[in-house]
Amino acid sequence: MTAVFASLLTATVSALSLAVGLSATSAPAHANTANTVVGSTTLNLTDATRQRQVVTEMWFEAAPGTKAESFTPLPPLQSITLTTGARPAASATRKPLIVLSHGNWATRYAYGWLATELVKAGYLVLTPTHPGTTFGDLRPEYRARLWERSQDVTFALNQVLADPAWKAQIDETRIGFVGHSFGGWTGVSLAGGVYSYTKQLQACQAQADKDQYCTGLIRDFEAARPVADGTKSFKDERFKAFYLMAAGVAAGFDETSLKGITQPMVFDTAKGDPVLAPEIGANLFARLIPSATETVRGVGHFTYGPVCKPVIGRIAAGQVCEDPNGVDRAAFHEEVVRDALRFFKAKL
Repeated sequence: MTAVFASLLTATVSALSLAVGLSATSAPAHANTANTVVGSTTLNLTDATRQRQVVTEMWFEAAPGTKAESFTPLPPLQSITLTTGARPAASATRKPLIVLSHGNWATRYAYGWLATELVKAGYLVLTPTHPGTTFGDLRPEYRARLWERSQDVTFALNQVLADPAWKAQIDETRIGFVGHSFGGWTGVSLAGGVYSYTKQLQACQAQADKDQYCTGLIRDFEAARPVADGTKSFKDERFKAFYLMAAGVAAGFDETSLKGITQPMVFDTAKGDPVLAPEIGANLFARLIPSATETVRGVGHFTYGPVCKPVIGRIAAGQVCEDPNGVDRAAFHEEVVRDALRFFKAKL
């Protein structure tokens, strides 16, 4: 997505907002209580070391008596059932935690279709914001400085586990990770992959049929040039399993570091992805990481994103709301939920 498109999308959303209104023992993790009300609360976290605001959402089963509400983060998107500003239900047992990293242009609410189902299945979910690659804050240098995202996740997790109230609810031996797009890159980095921006740029320059990421990186080379290359490990040992959707930007990783990853990983791949080409993205990850498996699906890069409202969503958000012919985004989400729950049940 170009900066121009992002500006147009922001302006359209603003106009639509005026017109329509914004509107000690581990617990069993897969009860899927039908009557569970999913709530969330916003954690305003600031990493003073990096001068970065990492606004984060914690998702949980809401306290008894909480009314289920409809929540719409942006007008082009269909609402989800989420009560924001809620209080968590008391629990005598600790729950596993899933950290969910959004893709470029997305928000901490973008994968509510998955987060809410994880909560219903017995998990806590943490969704940090990644400044520079989030809706309303898109900066070319952060398409290069992807390692800032790994640090966002580790920082947010550190802050939550330092809070006695949250720490008492979390089973620290059962922490998993979900990521989409750049969020997939983030997961590989946290698993121990060591990345070089310089190597990635060279791979993009050599790519014959350039995907949208490489096209943008080369176009914005001077603006995106990072201060440092980030060539060190950002591995976080607390993550035990990774489910990564339409992941990319793989060519910049050191192959030896990828071959050393041992945590179980699933790459849920969008076949023919024009944004992050699978051959230098998810396919490459899956081939080089010994513990990885890959599921290839006939969907688009953004099919993993929120369900869009008919007509209004497509006009306002363009590519973000586009899917290949015959793809039902809501039905596809149900498939991913099923597969992700099966994976975490087996691996966490």
